[in-house]
Amino acid sequence: MLRKILYISVLCPIVILSQTIEMTTKQVREDIDFLIKNIDEVSVDPYSRISRKNFLLEMHNVENTIVKQPTISPVDFYKALQPVIVKLEDGHTELNISDYVAKTDYLIFPFSVRVSEDGVFIKSIKSTYNESVTGDLIGMQITDINGKNSSEIVELLQHYTSGESKKSRLELSEDYFNDYYNLFLKKGNAVEISLNKSQKLNIPLLRKSEKKSIASKGIVTKSYYFDVKKDKNCAVFTFNQFADPEKFRSFLQNMFADLKAHYIQNLIIDIRNNGGGNSDLGDELLKYLVAKPFSQYEKTLVKYSDIRKEYLKASEIDSTELKNYLSGISGTVGVIDHSKNVIEPKNENERFTGNVYLLISGQTFSSAADFANAFKFYKAGKIIGSETGGFIISPGEVIERQLPNSKLFLNVSSTKDFNIGATEKDWHGVIPDIQVQSEEALNYALDRLIK
Repeated sequence: MLRKILYISVLCPIVILSQTIEMTTKQVREDIDFLIKNIDEVSVDPYSRISRKNFLLEMHNVENTIVKQPTISPVDFYKALQPVIVKLEDGHTELNISDYVAKTDYLIFPFSVRVSEDGVFIKSIKSTYNESVTGDLIGMQITDINGKNSSEIVELLQHYTSGESKKSRLELSEDYFNDYYNLFLKKGNAVEISLNKSQKLNIPLLRKSEKKSIASKGIVTKSYYFDVKKDKNCAVFTFNQFADPEKFRSFLQNMFADLKAHYIQNLIIDIRNNGGGNSDLGDELLKYLVAKPFSQYEKTLVKYSDIRKEYLKASEIDSTELKNYLSGISGTVGVIDHSKNVIEPKNENERFTGNVYLLISGQTFSSAADFANAFKFYKAGKIIGSETGGFIISPGEVIERQLPNSKLFLNVSSTKDFNIGATEKDWHGVIPDIQVQSEEALNYALDRLIK
């Protein structure tokens, strides 16, 4: 099958965005036409949540509004178009503004946040502010940022974050909150924050260019790692990204050998902050956790298009799958049946036979959500946390297209995956066995489930 890879690297020239681009009316219209053409031709079923007629009508209305502005920047274009794209409710199709913001000397918001329909809450203080922000703020609700109240902020976030439902959009917005702050909420070089409707903070903000001068206290982001807690006869496997299959195979082999050598009987797999990637990694992990042949998917719908054919050829992928795709008739949808494409598990002496607990959240997305669904379907252990942001029927195989004038990147899904056990009615994420606030899931597993 064509594996679900959230972002496929393509060998093409990278255009460095200028922060002074000004678009003409003609260029705006060209970019909108380009955007619509790519969604129409590449996506399997883009208009299942909003009709194409209504989508085009909203695009037309936005176009008529934006061209009246005296100047139009790529940010103006994004602000106008992304809320319409969000109405497709496709968590993989979106205008990517993060790359644009990353090239600016942006302000660093002092907190990582949790977002839900109830509001915005402080999840942690960023390491760059450890010395300047004091007090027990974790878990407190942010009721106002620079004059914008919590309800306004939540409304803003759910309109600009692509996702399959409002809940998943809000939880996924946590990853982009710093971008949104710089685009919509900033007011000078300090931030005024109200907490729990009473306490007020005024915090001078650092810029990206100043970050290196602040000690990070050794904070390192890793795709995957594990820690053994001998007092609990437990290992916590933190799995943040489905990346680098060859390295992952070696990592798993060493990890499970180490757990066996130390007679560890409890394994917690934490994918709460995993946005997905290459689904091959999910297969590799499942080999150690299930006792019978398995598949993560029932079927995959594939849209054939000239656009994706050129995209895949540029990626220099040489495989039978690519040849099969190139032979497909553009404009048609093919079906890949995975029912006979099962994967054999590891031998009994290599598999982990203890208790397994999987931690999930609304930020568990794409291939990570696919893995969680297979974990549940094959009864590999207990799942703890909140419903995944990724649905068990979900778009996949994103291609990246650069708009000709704004130079923004458009991500478009080109396949639709039905996870193992999914039916046409399963428009939801993976539901945990034990529902708790996702940030409490690890403590819940350690304190209540592992004796």
